[in-house]
Amino acid sequence: MDVDAVMAEVASAVGLAEGPAGVADVLRVIAHHEPVATREVGRLAELPVPIVAAVCNELRKRGVVDRARPVRLTPAGRAGLAVPAAGQHRISGQCPGCAGTGVAVPPEVSVLAAGLELAAAQVPAAKLELDQTHCTVDTKLRRVLRMHEAGALAGQRVLLLGDDDLISVAIAAFAALPAAAARPRRLAVLDCDQDLLGFLAGQAAASGLAVDLIGHDLRQPLPTDLAGAFDVVCTDPPYTPAGAELFLSRAVTALAPGAGRHVFFSFGARRPEETVRIQRLISDLGLTVRSLVPGFNAYTGAGILAGTSHLYHLRSTAQTRPAVTGAFPGPLYTADNRAATTRPYRCAGCAAVHQVGPGARWTAIAGLKAAGCPDCGGTVLRPMALGAR
Repeated sequence: MDVDAVMAEVASAVGLAEGPAGVADVLRVIAHHEPVATREVGRLAELPVPIVAAVCNELRKRGVVDRARPVRLTPAGRAGLAVPAAGQHRISGQCPGCAGTGVAVPPEVSVLAAGLELAAAQVPAAKLELDQTHCTVDTKLRRVLRMHEAGALAGQRVLLLGDDDLISVAIAAFAALPAAAARPRRLAVLDCDQDLLGFLAGQAAASGLAVDLIGHDLRQPLPTDLAGAFDVVCTDPPYTPAGAELFLSRAVTALAPGAGRHVFFSFGARRPEETVRIQRLISDLGLTVRSLVPGFNAYTGAGILAGTSHLYHLRSTAQTRPAVTGAFPGPLYTADNRAATTRPYRCAGCAAVHQVGPGARWTAIAGLKAAGCPDCGGTVLRPMALGAR
């Protein structure tokens, strides 16, 4: 088996922006973790789940991946990749205690999980139009521990730009531990979701930790009394480049002047050109990357992103400046961008490619599936990378 040729063929068939290297990432994950769910392949390969599914289907056609589920290699695929048989021991350098996140939850902190699970079960339902997707309780604890280890809790002024993840609740619970010594000087939450703010008010009252709850849409400039008032900002913004630019700009505006302030920024894996844009944005804002942990955050939804996002720990410098200072009128959330974007879909039956979106024959994929492929009548349509043909 010519594996290089197979990877090139699959990348071309799927229209993969990452090219053959993206297929190689998928094969590496499968080889190291088989049998493995498509969602987990997406998380580890940092690719959207629909794209991973399309790659795996092309690999099945070429006899590299077995037709069974979860995903696993065929004997021919295993031989071509020169990997041990499934189930055999593989050398791994990943820490079993932290699962690659760099943060192990100690027993005295894990006891907080039950209370956070209760809060998570009662939180208002995620509003998909606001790109809300609740992170897991384990992620809540790891985020707070990461902040604690960085010196970004005790005595600090902390602002959460959006808090459907209930990080304020986790901070309050953690700060109440006698051994933590992690009580912030000020803790504030800014969110446009009034249902969420009402829920957080009840949680804050029960915790005994004062939390400033502020209703505000970040598409409008930050309230003047919040500008320059914080040492630490945490945000898990809409997973669009525009969302990253706006929320990071508001975070920078909220930071007190001077170098060394903290920004904890959660953002999902993006296509190569968008990743470059995010990295350039961070640099243009005058922020430095203290650390980046891929797949740090796990979510109960966000299936297309494999239910994970990266955690960036950013620090301010003397050159830190916001990119957006006034009102933001453009599309911000994933749904806004999806409504304005035409995406190609490939028919699984005849491989014909059809455009779906504004100005196309079908404005939504549901319409195309209901009508069936015009060429063969098939109803299995797989998304391709934007711009693919």
